[in-house]
Amino acid sequence: MIINGEKIRLRPIEMSDLDRLLNINDSDIRANLALVFPLNRIREEEWIRSLYSEDRNIVFAVEPIDETKLIGTVGLHSINWVNRTAEFGIAITDKNYWNKGLGTEATLLILRYGFLTLNLHRISLHVYEYNKRAIHVYEKCGFKHEGVLREARYYNGKYHDVIVMGILADEFLQMQK
Repeated sequence: MIINGEKIRLRPIEMSDLDRLLNINDSDIRANLALVFPLNRIREEEWIRSLYSEDRNIVFAVEPIDETKLIGTVGLHSINWVNRTAEFGIAITDKNYWNKGLGTEATLLILRYGFLTLNLHRISLHVYEYNKRAIHVYEKCGFKHEGVLREARYYNGKYHDVIVMGILADEFLQMQK
């Protein structure tokens, strides 16, 4: 399945994406992810293989619409098919594509897919308090602040709050009108 937007396309992740995925080890990118240990080709290959072995995670490669170059990933994780909930995750791992609206478009495309195709009811996320750029994107896409996990993130010698945000299908559909 390929989902086309105005500036980007979402497509399945392939084993050929492996080298591009390894730029996730960049310290600026890792600061906003829950990763602790560095990733290598073996771990990333295992992750790619695991993507299609279960139905609880759906992850897409993010590519500029006019290029065939992976610049990040976006997906729905820990999908609960009974309660119709999922956790949102995104990483634009090519810093040359930051601040161009691509993360916003990827977020909106995956929300539309989650609510309209998968019939999910609720999508939530966790974001670190210092990731102001991501918080702005999530608010713009309709996520609401639901709570704070106080000092739940230890990074760079300091504890940080983790903000919990969520959006319901009805809220998303209302925003799209």
